Amino acid sequence: MNADTFINAMGMIDDKYLKTDIPKKTKIKWKRRIISVAAAAALILCPLPALTAFGVAPAYYLLYQFAPAVAQTFKPVEKSCEDKGIEMTVISAERKGSKASVYLAMHDVDGKYPEGEWDLFDSYYINVPTDMSGTCSFAEYDSDTRTAYFLVELETMDGRDMPKGKITFSVREMLLGKEKTDGIIDGVDMENIPYEPQTRTLDNVEMRGQSLDELGAERFLTIPEKPICIPANGVSIMNVGYIDGALHILEKYDDIHHTDNHGFLSIIDNDGIKITDGCLWESADYWDERHIDTYSESIIEIPYEKLSGSYLYGEFVTSDDYISGDWEITFPLE
Repeated sequence: MNADTFINAMGMIDDKYLKTDIPKKTKIKWKRRIISVAAAAALILCPLPALTAFGVAPAYYLLYQFAPAVAQTFKPVEKSCEDKGIEMTVISAERKGSKASVYLAMHDVDGKYPEGEWDLFDSYYINVPTDMSGTCSFAEYDSDTRTAYFLVELETMDGRDMPKGKITFSVREMLLGKEKTDGIIDGVDMENIPYEPQTRTLDNVEMRGQSLDELGAERFLTIPEKPICIPANGVSIMNVGYIDGALHILEKYDDIHHTDNHGFLSIIDNDGIKITDGCLWESADYWDERHIDTYSESIIEIPYEKLSGSYLYGEFVTSDDYISGDWEITFPLE
């Protein structure tokens, strides 16, 4: 769409909508979409407000980029939607002072998805008429109805009262059946940590986070064919060893693009007290060759003799299932 076409389309909007205060930039996430040739042709032939009112997504997102207040005015109300056997519904939406709270439900219609905590995997977007901050968090899971509930919290940027208007909430990805696992990792014998084991460099791997130049270590653990143990679903302890005055522990996290598997290790004594507090701790994080799984090598500067009588303690978060889809609802905030 060229500038003249957009200006002409904007010219067809009733003046009462253009009187709305339009911020320079909204603070809520907005997902840029590529407009197809067919959609671009439709935008040229039809005014943006008309297309937006009929739910043509490219027109709505284009108008929202330039005039969010106007786009939300024309967005049709749709309080419920379903995709991939999951129905998303707005349960309640209320405003008080400068804040607003919205309660959403994600219902497993066919009862085929894992129970437990669900995670929107940072794929949610909140479109609002004016500048404001917003977050969405998991609230609870009802096993009887197989429904996950989420709380959306909004707040105006300048402290003014929350205005009335329509809110559009959309989700594209979800992690289902998130599970937290913690405890002593019995598969690692802290009494017999290999001293100066075989090592490798990481010159030919793709790092995640810190670069090799930023790391204090130069030698790292090799990757064996089989892990030492699997403390949680999708998490493996691949190797351990004491190298150059530091304990190295190599972890593997499976398919983090679709699991978000992650964890944290610590070393505790018989009383459950961490003995690594105050120790210099860093990690070398890198991808596998397929760019699917990740490795994290914890490097803890701790005297070798302090390892005797200690235990390796792990805290992990994993997911059972991943789905992608298209969920979007629009509702009024009265």
